[in-house]
Amino acid sequence: MKTSFKIGEISGIPVRIHITLLIIVGFLAWSIGSNLFQLAELLGIDHTGISPGFQSYLIGIIMAVGLFVSVFLHEVAHSLVARGMGVRVEEISLWIFGGVSNMEEIPREPDSEIKVSVVGPLTSFGIGIICYSIGVFSSGIASLSFIFVYLGVINVILGGFNLIPAFPMDGGRILRASLAKRESYVTATNRAASVGKMIAIMIGIFGIFYNFFLILIAFFIYIGASQESQTIMVREVLQKVKVRDVMSEKVKTVSPDMNLRDFLDYVIRVQHTGFPVVEDEEIIGIITMEDAKKVAKERTSQVDVRDVMEEEVECISPDDDMSEVWQKMSEREVGRFPVLTPEGELVGIVTRSDVMHSFNVLKEIEEYRGGEI
Repeated sequence: MKTSFKIGEISGIPVRIHITLLIIVGFLAWSIGSNLFQLAELLGIDHTGISPGFQSYLIGIIMAVGLFVSVFLHEVAHSLVARGMGVRVEEISLWIFGGVSNMEEIPREPDSEIKVSVVGPLTSFGIGIICYSIGVFSSGIASLSFIFVYLGVINVILGGFNLIPAFPMDGGRILRASLAKRESYVTATNRAASVGKMIAIMIGIFGIFYNFFLILIAFFIYIGASQESQTIMVREVLQKVKVRDVMSEKVKTVSPDMNLRDFLDYVIRVQHTGFPVVEDEEIIGIITMEDAKKVAKERTSQVDVRDVMEEEVECISPDDDMSEVWQKMSEREVGRFPVLTPEGELVGIVTRSDVMHSFNVLKEIEEYRGGEI
């Protein structure tokens, strides 16, 4: 089941939304609609012209959508500045915790990373000022004033929140870039990640006593800091390694006409969970144990591999850099890549286990030699 889908493009950059976004938009619309009058009083807005019920919830929907349009524009700003520096932007993704600009590689030159990172919060501040101004000048229309004042305040909060010096927020990247001006990129990343984890712990403790939602935010920040640190370390260690140095050369494949009962028996025998699907010496898909398990067990003898396999297969070359392959695996959440020569011959496969085994061996050697990772 796909958890995200493409809704369009902006300036050639694909835009995808995650299914969790629909859930949070619905929740926000209901929450705002239910508490609209309390929010209006908090913001100092006259709400006498707003009717409870349908109008309140309609305003809630408009404001929830407006919030994520603001998040989208925040990410567009990141993407356009990065692309202006020659960085390839894969896509913009919107999900429950906001937005992400998936870039081929974050600029490592400190000043460039600062520019890419700071433009997002600045965009949010700009949107906030514009919306708030419109809200103030339209005070004669209660519903319109409320919508724009609320979006103005929320965008300023969004900009400020993103400047917190913790990954995965922009402030964490700004801190990392500032530290990288006087120490190695990996050391700067680890220091910035440590700061982020400490901030997450403090937010979590505060959340225990005041608001459970803060605990979720703390968890999100802590995991984001850990992942950023690990990702950069893995890429640094693997940057001089080629696919041919890591791949498993004895590739086990399956036929598209194999039924799933036989496929699962094969999985047990060879102790692998994913396989290229080959027909007439050509890769036509990838199948994993998870794909097979989507079929009811009493039907496995009636369903073939070709019926459940993933047909969109991205292959890599033996000469590709492993650091780039690892980044693709992380961003696209795939577990394996078939390795093809320029002539189309299947010569190997790279899995997450192969990558992590290689990383652990190389990291141990680097530490033994006393080198900085």
